Amino acid sequence: MNEEKKKILIATTNEGKFREIKKFLHDLNFDFLSLKDLKNIPEEPEENEPTIEGNAILKAKYYAEETGLISLADDGGIFVDALDGWPGVISARIGKDADDRRKILLEKVKDISEENLGASFKIVSTLYNPNKQELFCAYGERKGKILKEERIGNGFGYDPIFYLEDLGKTYSELTTVEKNSTSHRGIALNRIKYFLTDHFSSKHIVVPVGIIIKEGKILISKRNDPHNPRFHEKWELPGGSMEYGEKLEENVTREILEETGCEVEVVKQLNKIQVVASAGRDFSYQVYLIPFVCKFISNKGGINDTEVVETKFVELDELQDYEFIEKNKQFLKEILPDIKDVVEKNNL
Repeated sequence: MNEEKKKILIATTNEGKFREIKKFLHDLNFDFLSLKDLKNIPEEPEENEPTIEGNAILKAKYYAEETGLISLADDGGIFVDALDGWPGVISARIGKDADDRRKILLEKVKDISEENLGASFKIVSTLYNPNKQELFCAYGERKGKILKEERIGNGFGYDPIFYLEDLGKTYSELTTVEKNSTSHRGIALNRIKYFLTDHFSSKHIVVPVGIIIKEGKILISKRNDPHNPRFHEKWELPGGSMEYGEKLEENVTREILEETGCEVEVVKQLNKIQVVASAGRDFSYQVYLIPFVCKFISNKGGINDTEVVETKFVELDELQDYEFIEKNKQFLKEILPDIKDVVEKNNL
């Protein structure tokens, strides 16, 4: 039986914000709740601090102490250069709702030329553990400019008028995946994710990986990890870390399905393990890659675009033509004779 997941409260009632945060952190082994998931929602605290950092800390501590849950709260705002940073810390409090707030800001900038409408979205995300009285803050900032006409899309708040010149889109025109990879909140959440991994996840990670064979070809996947340039858009074999109580075969079939949409049948575990030690600025870990040759059965859905950019089947002898993550290419070279042997013997 799997161990019950630790609960983390994302202290918001804003459904759009909750979806963005949960999608960013979904692959961590936690049960994420919003304020709306609670039986008794605490009254909102008064956000009376003069800085976004102060308000983020205030909210995280308040909700953690009221609920007993590890709580994640943030405070941020849009800082317009020509208005000396206004509305800044009061961005969420200058109007009765999001539409009204955008109208007030647009009225303020109506006489300012477009070339002088530079702005920044800034945020502080704070995680507070009431059991350990432990606090962690992460800062994120994204520069852009204010548009005088809204571009309504999937966003919320000021998203329809915050334009990213390098991408040619407003925040509201980005998909959730795109927004999480470039936004001020995505930058802060990436640091929160490292903190959670470092404090609550095992430093020794067992990762069964799938060698998925279809008509003699092998499936490889390109990782979507924009906050880690060492790994982003590099090729690898699909797989993920073990959960408590999970068998190796259960893990590899589950992870393959979740990442690639492929249903497979495990044929054989190869008798070689690759051990990869990695040390980064935020945490260090050691990964044990355990290869399983699997037979492709069917495709039951698309790829998980939060983890994978694309997948493809390639000839076994073409593997060395691709840029794999870290030492994976060498590992594949070492086990290639074993893979070919299993493929031939099982007519894969």
